[in-house]
Amino acid sequence: CTMSALLGGAVAVCLVDDQSSWTSGSVANAQVAAAGTQIAPITNASLPPNPSLTTEEITNIHVYEGANRGVVNILTQSSVATGFFMLPTPEEGAGSGSVLDKQGHILTNYHVVEDADQIQVRLPGGEKPYEGKLVGTDPENDIAVLKIDAPPGELFPVPLGNSNSLHVGQRVYTLGNPFGFEGTLTTGIIS
Repeated sequence: CTMSALLGGAVAVCLVDDQSSWTSGSVANAQVAAAGTQIAPITNASLPPNPSLTTEEITNIHVYEGANRGVVNILTQSSVATGFFMLPTPEEGAGSGSVLDKQGHILTNYHVVEDADQIQVRLPGGEKPYEGKLVGTDPENDIAVLKIDAPPGELFPVPLGNSNSLHVGQRVYTLGNPFGFEGTLTTGIIS
């Protein structure tokens, strides 16, 4: 379940033990857990003091601000033979992905890009989409890797974690960009 969320074009972020320092506001302390190793935050996220926010809300905001720049929107176009005469009918699809590196590799679900004739990747805040090339797939695990030719300065990689150290009951966050609704956040627990 967690692997699907993480590798499915979203980001599963596990909380570190000391949540009390998160309210200090200087750095997003939500980090992807990796077998006892802490990875540096993706970006500094600061919040002005606001007594109306709960600790949980502050944590949610830090996670979102720390990782959202690495979540992309993926649009696909394909032709599917339908009807009695099996005429090609155009279809469109959409999904989310995560920037893997500054070279333009994007992680998404295989079902998002399966049978796509054309793939477009839109970066957060980006005006124009980039053409996505399918460079790797693992259909059994519903994983695909795309490559886009975007300037490294526009790419903000989301570090991958290690699900081996996760426990039932740990809090996770999933960021996405479905249907062009830039920047969604969902919280949950490992079950």
